[in-house]
Amino acid sequence: MTNYQSILGRMTAQRAYALSTPDSSSAAIIDLSGEFLNSATTSALRSETVYAIEHHLCDHYTRRPGIATLCRSVASSLSAADVPLDENLVTICGGVAEARFVAVRSLATGKDVYLPSPAPVVYRAGLEFAEGRVHVIDLGGKLPKASSGLLVASNPNPVTGQIIKPDALQRLATWAIAADLDVIADESAGPIRPDALFVRLASLPGMAERTVTIGSFSESPGLGAWHVSWIAGAKRILTPVRELKQSITICTAAASQYAALAATAAVDSSEIGDQFTKVMEAILSLLDRHKIAYLEPDTLAFVVAQVADSSAVVSSCRAHGVLVGDGALLGNPGTIRITVPSGSIAEALSALDGALNAVKRI
Repeated sequence: MTNYQSILGRMTAQRAYALSTPDSSSAAIIDLSGEFLNSATTSALRSETVYAIEHHLCDHYTRRPGIATLCRSVASSLSAADVPLDENLVTICGGVAEARFVAVRSLATGKDVYLPSPAPVVYRAGLEFAEGRVHVIDLGGKLPKASSGLLVASNPNPVTGQIIKPDALQRLATWAIAADLDVIADESAGPIRPDALFVRLASLPGMAERTVTIGSFSESPGLGAWHVSWIAGAKRILTPVRELKQSITICTAAASQYAALAATAAVDSSEIGDQFTKVMEAILSLLDRHKIAYLEPDTLAFVVAQVADSSAVVSSCRAHGVLVGDGALLGNPGTIRITVPSGSIAEALSALDGALNAVKRI
């Protein structure tokens, strides 16, 4: 068995465990285990995508980096966040998992790779294929001596739901520049809470030329199933990432790109923020009632609760017809991840309440 086969085998086993279903006697399953909002695709978005298909806009490959108008929309969004970038330095990817893999696989080969703690497992495949030497760093402590290499900064972190605070981000940027590190800024988790002090890493002085940013359309609920995301950055660092992406999949599915384009045109971030803030507060209230501590969330997509035995809580939730993320599998032991539900909040809270009560009786 080759090393690559071994890596794929472990990935498959981990995925199979994460997707295991409740007992056959359980009612309909409520999946609250993911990283992104899982709401239904809107009728307007479906109509726009159907229009693109019926008018033969999806009959052939799109331009390899992606639909020009969608790349332009991403570049405009980055420019508004003080990361001026040409649309030709944007590539549309087939989902965040693909974007993370191609970025890490192409930039980490044979390098020292630095990940702030807790280090998410979502980069494991790319790191193992690239044979990168991983160093987990503590942003609150002394940063290590480094000379070249790669920094992978998740902001927000997909296993905590928390952003890197601006002063810590500036300290990290200063260290990366001094150490001459290339940087992957994974800023795909979201949407961000309106009151969170979020800063794009590439917007800090000296960072744009060394940073490739991974982003999603997470502020547009319903796009999760369409598997569409983006990568963007300066030509030197983006080129190997883009080349690997295009060698794997040529270009991202046209229908998914048109869905993303329709979503970016129709999204109302303030309305979405209000809607999901209310649901998030209901989950936090439930955790407070059960006296379960949690990490103060900076994203509206999920909350991370701190538990003594994550496997017991995950099993109890599964038995009650609800799936939650096991922090032990995600890179943050002693926690569970609860995604903001897209359907009936009352049904989801009832299932969670029953599961948490059952754990207390164990």
